[in-house]
Amino acid sequence: MSKIKDLERSIEVIAGQVAAQQMLMESVIVEALRKKSIGEAQIMELLTQGMDVFENNKNMTKSETFGAIGTLTSVTDTIKRMKDAKLIG
Repeated sequence: MSKIKDLERSIEVIAGQVAAQQMLMESVIVEALRKKSIGEAQIMELLTQGMDVFENNKNMTKSETFGAIGTLTSVTDTIKRMKDAKLIG
């Protein structure tokens, strides 16, 4: 197998791991909201601040920033979907 194929497979493995971590993070946050362990306003403020931090971090590439903000946006979307489905208050 070529070095490029090995690298592609390694990147795919890492991408799968990151996707699973994101799913777990979203599940934990929604469960914390459902159990009222953390307030919605608090978590939304944290997510917004996180997006600002990534956006203004000059040490990150545009792709890294895009991925980081996309992940935090996905969490906010999940919270909205759970609220709309009346699964959280």
